[in-house]
Amino acid sequence: MAGYVAAVQMECITGKIRENSTHIIRLLEQMKQKQPEVVLAVFPEMALYGYEKLEEISTRTSPSEIEENLKEIASVCQAQRLNAVVGAPYFGKTGLENALYFLNIQGVVQHVYSKMHLIETEKNVFVPGKSYGICQTPFGKIGFLICWDSAFPETGRTYAGAGVRLLAVSAAWENPYERQWELAVCGRSFDNDISVAASNCIGKSGGLRLAGQSMITDCLGNILAEKTDGREGFITADLDQMLTKEKRRGFGSQIEELKDEGEIKEDIRVFIGWKEGRK
Repeated sequence: MAGYVAAVQMECITGKIRENSTHIIRLLEQMKQKQPEVVLAVFPEMALYGYEKLEEISTRTSPSEIEENLKEIASVCQAQRLNAVVGAPYFGKTGLENALYFLNIQGVVQHVYSKMHLIETEKNVFVPGKSYGICQTPFGKIGFLICWDSAFPETGRTYAGAGVRLLAVSAAWENPYERQWELAVCGRSFDNDISVAASNCIGKSGGLRLAGQSMITDCLGNILAEKTDGREGFITADLDQMLTKEKRRGFGSQIEELKDEGEIKEDIRVFIGWKEGRK
């Protein structure tokens, strides 16, 4: 399938759901004007709320406000004929979760993924997610990771073993750890024979600055596009170039070897529209 993937780099206003939602919509519309072939846009971690004052989420917003604004973004996705991955709080049954919402081209929330590997400052705010999830799309299966999730090799391996071709990684990764961010993104790509669209925030988080450096890789861990200027905007890459296995020929695939050795298990939920199945 022809098309492009976009990784969005943006600065969010803490606690200002409406302003952030309007900004996301504006970026989606600008993106489609400049690159009509974009079929997937990945936004940063907590893009709808911001990544400061996380302990105030429950007093600054509500489930209904989050739902209302996600519906508006989803309707734009439908009108613009693209899918989007948007970071926002999720008010779960057991507590607040740091989540990604996959908004599909039909204008509905197809899946909500919650961050499993919380950093220390998040552990008093969020409960960790419990499971991986995959969304089926016309261009293949997509998996999801949030920031620190990407630092764990088993996350990419689990997805790759289930046939995921593209990882959407949303982050609020900070300076001065840009090198570690690049290693995490490119490492998961190279380890698992999988392409990655990685979106990071810019701006401030407490006393630290967020690193930006959003990037898109092919399945060998090569960076196809990268935003290094520290400014808002987006980068794109051709899906065919991202997903082709041509570069793996003559090099080898760790995932295929592990499958042959029986070390890859494929028990993972797949979300197809409103239906849930098993890989």
